[in-house]
Amino acid sequence: MRQQTQGPDRSATFVMLLAASERQLTGFVLALLPNLSDADEVLQETKLRLWEQFDNYDPNQSFDGWARSIAYFQVLTHRKKSSGGRVVFSTDLIATLADEFDDRSEEISERSQALQSCLEQLNGRSRMMLDKYYSGSWSTTTLAQTMGMTVAALRKGLYRCRQVLHDCIGRRLAGAGEGRRDE
Repeated sequence: MRQQTQGPDRSATFVMLLAASERQLTGFVLALLPNLSDADEVLQETKLRLWEQFDNYDPNQSFDGWARSIAYFQVLTHRKKSSGGRVVFSTDLIATLADEFDDRSEEISERSQALQSCLEQLNGRSRMMLDKYYSGSWSTTTLAQTMGMTVAALRKGLYRCRQVLHDCIGRRLAGAGEGRRDE
């Protein structure tokens, strides 16, 4: 079945579906491509391809699954174009990772929601430290200097933040699991 929506409704439908699946699509591509800039490039190509092929989308099927299948082929295309001289995942490994992602997509979504909730509970300084460190644009030395810390203190602080997040996520997921068993 082909998508019958035309004009502004077509655009609005596409944007709504893409927005709802964007986090999961990003996680999928990041799981298949180890390099953040490559993943970003493939995500942009995937979104363009999704729009170009939106008329072929069957609204009776999962948009997430359809988007992941297009992203999968975009990853393979990117891999062929840019494999010269760099270490890349084999096609078999990419297929295995894609299958594993599909099998665990609900768990990944729950973990992502738990992480967001736990991040919101961190104090401002810890949150800022994590945001700046994981943005990828700050070196450890520069971040330590900016925050008025030694590199060793920054590393300890990051370790503590990760531990707090790990424990918080574990508690949230355990609580969610208990809630499902009661239903």
